[in-house]
Amino acid sequence: MPLVATKTLGRWLTWSMVAVLIVSVVIWIAGRETLPQNIVIATGEEGGLYFALGGEIRTSLERRLGRGTDVVTTAGSVQNVEMLRNGDADIAIIQGGSIALGGLTVITPLYPELVLVIVRKDRGIESMPDLLGRNVALGREGSGMRASAISLLARFEIGPEEFGNNDLYFKHLLDTPALDAAIVTTGIENHDINDVLETNDFKLLPILDTAAVEMRDPYFRRMEIPSGLFSERPAVPEQPTPTLATTAYLIARPDAHPDLVDAALSAIHEENLRLQVPTLIPRHESTLWVSTQLHSEAYRYFHPSDDIGLLANVMESLAAGKELLFAIGAGIYLLWHRWRRLRDRENQEIIRRQKEHLDRFLEETLRIEAEQMTTTDIEKLQKYLDDVTRIKLKALHEFTEEELRGDRSFSIFLTQCANLISKIQLKIVSQGRG
Repeated sequence: MPLVATKTLGRWLTWSMVAVLIVSVVIWIAGRETLPQNIVIATGEEGGLYFALGGEIRTSLERRLGRGTDVVTTAGSVQNVEMLRNGDADIAIIQGGSIALGGLTVITPLYPELVLVIVRKDRGIESMPDLLGRNVALGREGSGMRASAISLLARFEIGPEEFGNNDLYFKHLLDTPALDAAIVTTGIENHDINDVLETNDFKLLPILDTAAVEMRDPYFRRMEIPSGLFSERPAVPEQPTPTLATTAYLIARPDAHPDLVDAALSAIHEENLRLQVPTLIPRHESTLWVSTQLHSEAYRYFHPSDDIGLLANVMESLAAGKELLFAIGAGIYLLWHRWRRLRDRENQEIIRRQKEHLDRFLEETLRIEAEQMTTTDIEKLQKYLDDVTRIKLKALHEFTEEELRGDRSFSIFLTQCANLISKIQLKIVSQGRG
């Protein structure tokens, strides 16, 4: 009886393996049909870096996939995200932090984008407040450049309505003398930036308090523009200039075909794109620049050890299916691999939900910080202190995932809590003495 059971189990496993292979082939063939006949890449302004980069990606995709590919000019990130959601584009380039992805996924980070405050030299503009009432190009409606500019201005309590003639791409500085300045977020390889700054009619304003902005906004990083980056004779900027930077991303819908995602990744990381974009983020550093969900195919691309040998082992086991040991081993391996993939997905979902919860904690601490600034009442201050401490302890208790605890957003949250606690304590002490 045990022998019969063993043979039955062996036949069941063998036929199960064959069924898995057949189903996999059918799914693969069906999946191939979902690859768009004509691929659409949403980019940005014609002449801008997004558009140029889209052209490089198009050439590679057409060669690798044998499909026609269109590079579409758009207003920028906001419109690109809308096109993806509506199915009008297959992949898109966006500026990190300019708009919530809302379920869209990252294929790969591309390069850092600097925030540049460009002003005419003869207009007497020496600081951000001097921009009030001037004509300042913030970027077209629907562009990530405009969203980043508005986000930056909000930290100086300045709104876009306080500028005239602001719904313009920054290159209009060259043909619109009435424009006094522009706030631009772009990669240094953008030819339009060089065209503007090489005229020697403009200068860059430093952005002060970049450390504070970085602490409050996880998408911004502190950077310093070296002297002479954009021009050497004369040097533009004349001296090292503090600024902020965000990141450009290539994104897609979660259901984007794996072949399309893989071809896009190969176009970015396996060809000579670095010659056109020297600041391109290397493949081995890519996951360090992503603070949101990767496309599943991109995850496999950046973590190749998760799938190495899977197909080879399965095929070898099937070929040697006459031996019960190989059939059992292959079945166990497939089950283990499936379990591990499900576990990884569950962990990613837990981390995603915890990040959303962390965002709510951040919003609550920001609210407390704003409210404590307007009161000197010791009882209220003590309540704020208790609230911040409770939020911090609750976060430390709830956020157990090691990946989230190592995330930059979590570090920012803890730093913000510590600073706020210290600030309130000092305020209580000073009020008590008074």
